[in-house]
Amino acid sequence: MGERTLDAAADSATVRVVAVGNRISLRAARSEASFARELERIVGLAAPHLTRDGPNLLVLGEMLGLPAALTGWRAWPARHARRSRTALALLALAYLPRVLLCRRRFPGISLARALLLARADALYRPLAETLAALAVRHNATIVAATLAPRVRLSRRRADVLRWGRPGADHVYVPCGPEVYNAALVFGPDGRLLGRVDKVNLTESEKAALDLTPGRLEDVRVIETPVGRLGVAISLDAFTPAYCARLDAHGAELVAQPDANDRPWAGPGERHPWQPAEWLGSVLGSIQPRYPHLRCNVCAMQTGAFFDVVFDGQSSITVRDDAPRAVAGTERARTFIGVDAFVNTDTGEPLVGRMLAVAPWVAPDPVEAEPGLSLDERRARLAAIGRELLPGGARANQYREAVVWADIPARRWDAVPSRGRE
Repeated sequence: MGERTLDAAADSATVRVVAVGNRISLRAARSEASFARELERIVGLAAPHLTRDGPNLLVLGEMLGLPAALTGWRAWPARHARRSRTALALLALAYLPRVLLCRRRFPGISLARALLLARADALYRPLAETLAALAVRHNATIVAATLAPRVRLSRRRADVLRWGRPGADHVYVPCGPEVYNAALVFGPDGRLLGRVDKVNLTESEKAALDLTPGRLEDVRVIETPVGRLGVAISLDAFTPAYCARLDAHGAELVAQPDANDRPWAGPGERHPWQPAEWLGSVLGSIQPRYPHLRCNVCAMQTGAFFDVVFDGQSSITVRDDAPRAVAGTERARTFIGVDAFVNTDTGEPLVGRMLAVAPWVAPDPVEAEPGLSLDERRARLAAIGRELLPGGARANQYREAVVWADIPARRWDAVPSRGRE
């Protein structure tokens, strides 16, 4: 299978890579049908930028499948909650018999874990089956993430009644007590080419959702029509040991599904300005220390999931022979409030180029006032960021965006083309 899947990239001069940063919609979670239509809409945002005959890589967000947990009439009260914790509690009450079944079957698990197991079919099936069909329709390798245990397909009526939805003829049943933040990779023939479980979890993923960390030794590179693909979900792309693992296995491209739950225009965890910290993933994953990793495609979801907000700028970056300062017209191809490509942990220059960067809600003020100091620019951007938060003057007015680029197929010395909207 590996040789055949690589032929598409080998026979083409370029690979089209696309990242879609969609805005999360609770309204689209009314039913599985409406959720499937939302996935079609999201992939449809990328459709005008996909090639008909050449290889396409489409990267979607980290929490793409999460709203599906709220589908169905039982989840109506949960969908109308104001806070995520309240929504989870109402959802657990709505599916209490199934939650209790999970706790009996897997003794000692938390209520949050039991709820995710109880909704395993809803979290996995609509996303997986819809994206498989869309991959065929659009001739694309698609990468997207959801919360899911290891599952098995069952057509037994007893399993469908116990774990699935009324009227379904099959269901995905959890195989164990673990629930992962998992990325699924679908080929243009609709097959599931691989699954990668997130290794490095955030504090909220551990505390609020009780997710299971994947094992670094299980991470593998996936042979696809676009080349040897490594998947680094959010925090994994910031982690040198993880990137080294992908490099050691010969990954050529890094797909980075992401959903950043901190205000984008504000401080990060290790740096006073989060967009600068993000350079450590999208450009930090293609450094000379990782000679095989040549391109990073980061899709950052936006929008409010109850009181939890996601924000960021999707990007496509490639390795370069020398560091490049951001100046003049190149400033339009970097994150807001950022002037230099440096590693925020070490201070070392980052070796790479940003081919395409999604626009944020507002442009960097320096575009209109070139004389502004960096501190003043960031202060103005941070003020806008606060207005986007729940209760703010521009609450949840986050922006959807698509970025795309052509990169040489397994030959990285040519100059790629760029695009954004």
